[in-house]
Amino acid sequence: MRIFTLIFCLLLINQSSTEKVFEGELIYHHDMKMNSKNYSESRKYYDTLKVTYKNKNYIKLTNKKGYEKILFIDSLKKVYVIYKDNLSKSKSLSMNEDNLNFGKLYNRENSHFGNIVSLSKSDTILNFKNKECQLKKLFVERQYGKETYIYSEFNSFKFTDNRNILRNIGEQIHPKEIATELNNSILYYYKLEVKNADSYEEYRLVEIRNREIENKVLEIPKHKDAKGFKRENKKESRFKYYELTE
Repeated sequence: MRIFTLIFCLLLINQSSTEKVFEGELIYHHDMKMNSKNYSESRKYYDTLKVTYKNKNYIKLTNKKGYEKILFIDSLKKVYVIYKDNLSKSKSLSMNEDNLNFGKLYNRENSHFGNIVSLSKSDTILNFKNKECQLKKLFVERQYGKETYIYSEFNSFKFTDNRNILRNIGEQIHPKEIATELNNSILYYYKLEVKNADSYEEYRLVEIRNREIENKVLEIPKHKDAKGFKRENKKESRFKYYELTE
């Protein structure tokens, strides 16, 4: 029994020593379809997403026509959306603070597409940077939608948390069934399809840049209360609105 326990511990140590925490940038190609509507001319549409990730914190930056930068700070449990406000007379950027402590929103799996109906796993091949990669495919059927995850079981770099950074805040946390299979892996491909509708959203990994990210990159920019929103910026309010001062 002692020998078995020793072997098991050695295997765990060996696995943990080969896996490295990911820090750097992930570049994704994004595609979206909504009931045959063409979103290519919409200000909300984008075809490229860059995610900068470090210690559970991240920045999401797209190439959409209207500037938008999403900053998530894990220690504060807050999301900051920095954007150009077309209604503002000021030329400075505006910022929206979303407090995830409000109503215990943080770290809660809350998919709009219902509970998991079934889950299946298989081998698959995906072309990544002009090379065919042997990867794993996880197909999840929900009540109102279908999800496809493609990831590597042997990738040496892992995230530090169980989070799908490609989804919205309310749907980022994987349920245990999915989290167990993915094991904090970087997603090479993710697709969400809506049942009984010609609608989907998908992300395909284009590039992995594993590098050190300076702490100042993830700093919250200097700001002040936005004019017209001082009344809403109360302590108990989930959302607050600011203007950047730098």
